[in-house]
Amino acid sequence: MDMLSAHFVQNYDKYLRDYLKARMRDLAGVAASLNSSWGANPRFNTALRTPPATFTYENPSTGDSSLQPTTLPTEANKMAPTVDTHILSELHGNLFLVKTDVFIRNFLYGQAADLDPTDEEAAPSVSNSERRARDEKLAQECLEALRSQNNNEQFQKVVKILSTDENCEMAARISPYRSNEFTKLVENIRSKRNLYHPLADLFSFINMFFRCYFNHGMTGEWSREIDRSWPFATDPRKPSENHSTFLRRRFIVSYDKEFKYSPHVSEHPKLQPNLSLVLCKKLEGEWIETDNPHWKDVKVPIEVKLSDGFDANHVCQMARYARAIRLEQFDRNFTFSILISKNKCRVFHWDASRCHVTEVDIHKNPVVFIQIIGRLASMDPQSMGYDPRFSNSGRVLSTDNPAMQTWLEVIPAMPTKFHELPSRVENEGKKPLVLDLFIDHPIFQARGFLFSRFTRVWGGREVIGTNAQKGKLRVVKQNWADADRVNEAFLYEKAKDVPNVARLMGYEGVARTVDTCSLWNDGEIVGVYRKGGAQEQPLPQFKTARNAFVLYPCDESPRAFIRVLVRMIFEEKGRSILGVRGCRELLEATKQWVIGIWGLNEKGIIHRDVSSGNLLLGHDPGSPAFIIDLGLAHWSGLPGCEEDSSTPGTDPERVAKAHHHLTGTLPFIAYELLVSMIEGESIKHEARFDVESVLWVVLYVVLREERSVRAEVTLRNLLSTEIGVVQVAKESLLSGGLEQNVRRPFVLTGRFKDLAPFLRGFASLLWSKGGTLELDDVIDLIDSSMSSLPPGSGEKGETSESKRGLASSEDQEERVDGTSHERSGNPAKKMRSGQGVRGPVPE
Repeated sequence: MDMLSAHFVQNYDKYLRDYLKARMRDLAGVAASLNSSWGANPRFNTALRTPPATFTYENPSTGDSSLQPTTLPTEANKMAPTVDTHILSELHGNLFLVKTDVFIRNFLYGQAADLDPTDEEAAPSVSNSERRARDEKLAQECLEALRSQNNNEQFQKVVKILSTDENCEMAARISPYRSNEFTKLVENIRSKRNLYHPLADLFSFINMFFRCYFNHGMTGEWSREIDRSWPFATDPRKPSENHSTFLRRRFIVSYDKEFKYSPHVSEHPKLQPNLSLVLCKKLEGEWIETDNPHWKDVKVPIEVKLSDGFDANHVCQMARYARAIRLEQFDRNFTFSILISKNKCRVFHWDASRCHVTEVDIHKNPVVFIQIIGRLASMDPQSMGYDPRFSNSGRVLSTDNPAMQTWLEVIPAMPTKFHELPSRVENEGKKPLVLDLFIDHPIFQARGFLFSRFTRVWGGREVIGTNAQKGKLRVVKQNWADADRVNEAFLYEKAKDVPNVARLMGYEGVARTVDTCSLWNDGEIVGVYRKGGAQEQPLPQFKTARNAFVLYPCDESPRAFIRVLVRMIFEEKGRSILGVRGCRELLEATKQWVIGIWGLNEKGIIHRDVSSGNLLLGHDPGSPAFIIDLGLAHWSGLPGCEEDSSTPGTDPERVAKAHHHLTGTLPFIAYELLVSMIEGESIKHEARFDVESVLWVVLYVVLREERSVRAEVTLRNLLSTEIGVVQVAKESLLSGGLEQNVRRPFVLTGRFKDLAPFLRGFASLLWSKGGTLELDDVIDLIDSSMSSLPPGSGEKGETSESKRGLASSEDQEERVDGTSHERSGNPAKKMRSGQGVRGPVPE
């Protein structure tokens, strides 16, 4: 029996992870429950099931949003139906069909960088409208070449260059356009695989035609003009480096290839687009590429279908590709994808708030079709969604030197209550803060589905001159914040005098998602796709099928849900709470966290997401612990706070939405909040609930070091995906379950056993005091508990977490500020992380 117990203790983490995986497999039917509602609270509906404790679902936290738990599988495709359910839920009401002309104007040419028409002479820049007119003319000429083929001089020149480029004869492979159709796309097509190569060859011809005739010279020679915005990636420390060769975009058939991801993208989906527009290089006549494409190099994924229908499977496939690019390409703000069949081409534009799609009949509107393909193949990086603030944005290939540095420029600004983007004029003359980021070792990377904050946190060094090694260590937090919420950086600025809260060094608002309300006219959006069950009648030309996404009319432009890309830079460094050195350090940190929470409350800030990832220890034994991540905090705007003074000229009608619905990380949410969730009652989040969350964090750390079966069961219940199970476990612990004088006392025997009196006293305070809890009550308890600790309590060698190598790339004990920051891909993450509960994007 002793041998069995020892074996269980040694393999505790493995058993619990296996248990959680088994529970997730048992929840294969969760898709149905995710679509059901539960509870009577008019502010939100919620299902009893919550997501696994390994994923934080990030969506806007607004007062009118419903609270719907969500799930992410821990293994790539074992719960694909559940993942698709979440994808469809997010797309419901957030997928808009746009008129083709409007889509082309706003998404294909609306964000183009200015290009000079030639390299040889100075000339006025080409505006977006001029570029569009030029592409329309090229598309018409390209169609004429496809009509005449061998009788057309342009066709012959392009095919000759293309044949040399591809090392094969291409003339017979290019589909002609005759009798109002691309013949090779309709003749002898029995399966979608019959379309792969004809489409790839046609796309390659269009791509090369645009390259040959982009300039006005019409020389029929390949022009580097279209590629000069894609130079080889260079070391940012050597800005004078210049290459005479450029990267190329190339269409490939990829249905039979296994796409790779970077090592830090863990638990990634296994996806294989049928065709792909990829970035690659050609040196000495040879393409430099690998047998298996990399998602880092994919610019536009393309899915081919035989039928023209638009069902849930088609939509999900497009969304999976967009998400794969989002996970891999950190420097990309939006992306495109294509769904194409024998007759229709659908082009998607994905950003952090919604998706817009347009559709073109390939055969009836060939010029528009050619223009779209040619434009996507000839875009500059910024027009394709890449952020120029990153060095080499969009131009670092998977085959490049992994030691290639990535620098980020941030122009710091004073945080405003709302996210106000500075103009170019305002930024002129300001000195940017340059950071050398540890891109391949992110501290945190959120794994949202489609429309979410997509929080990323990196460590990095401040660049001084060209020697990044001399700079100080900094932390950058980047996310797509809800524009209707109070700016997180604004809250940090308000809390700058509060002890034990992270210190903000710099902030910048960078970009916004598309605002269809202010930019578009009524009627330019054809309709919105929704799942079945909506009350409105669908447009008559769209029949409702079982798996179809139904298109409903839009009489006017829908209210835009806007997100703002923000970056915050922090000075503080810290350690994970799981690396605590002993009981005394844990109690001292607890005292500092509670003081920080109380200080935030005095400034009118309620944190609302106190968790194991948001409470950090000091970097050194003598440095204070602190609180991070005010991304879900509520700002009450207390009298005398002058909450609007930092935003001169703000529209008085622009008021942040209420944020009193429930949110947080399930294992650490206060007991009363769980009860209100289950009973469907409205409740206001108070500071005392954040203080209670500190108890659950400390207990979580303690129970991880316990070896008894009862401790294992208690921890398992606290980490449960069932709200009711967590609520019952917390009620038992608060109401006397930790006392010694009960029938079955909870005895601690592990590393932190000396904290048992403190845990009992803390639980008793919270249970008995309730709304009358005072800061002094908790501080007196902590001081008393520390005075009774024996020397060296809990300091028993290296912790299991430090053995697992949880540190950042800079320091093996380093933890830094910015957000919840469990390391991406860490095998212990499933045990450490808690499940966040977020509301979905409001329609």
